Amino acid sequence: MVNADAAEHLNDDEAPPTPATPTTPAEWDALIAEWDEIRQGYSLGDARGTVLACARNLETSVAADGPDTALWTFGLVLIGPYVIHADPDAAAEARVLKAMAAVERALGQADCAHEEHPCDEMPDDGELDNLLDVLEMLARPEGDTDGESDYRFESRTTREVWACPRNVAGFAREFSQV
Repeated sequence: MVNADAAEHLNDDEAPPTPATPTTPAEWDALIAEWDEIRQGYSLGDARGTVLACARNLETSVAADGPDTALWTFGLVLIGPYVIHADPDAAAEARVLKAMAAVERALGQADCAHEEHPCDEMPDDGELDNLLDVLEMLARPEGDTDGESDYRFESRTTREVWACPRNVAGFAREFSQV
């Protein structure tokens, strides 16, 4: 078993196995809460391992044209800066940027009929709280809100627009340029 302190400093190829992909809204909610703790600097767990797991899951989802690519991309937008700024790690940063580049290559030229996307105005780090709401919205089947907020956004920021491949690619591109 790998202890959490040692896992922080493993090379990517030595990292603990990636946990199973969330399959229910509750599992996604738990992961999104963990991502927010990393973003806020509250995480006492294996933040670097969580960032690398997110990057690996994103690469897998992109390669498989998976339905969770938007979730993994927005998750990495939230927590990727951990290995760039909070606890710099060149190898982990390279892995994060590689995953985001894969998103841009795979989705950046997708056709869509949307006049604009949320990525057109990428939020500053202080404005990423809205991205948490978006993650929660995307993690739920349409109409399933478990009695919580109804995830209504202004008209241009519907589920369809947030999950639009061009929007997802735009967030990946903007992240890589910051």
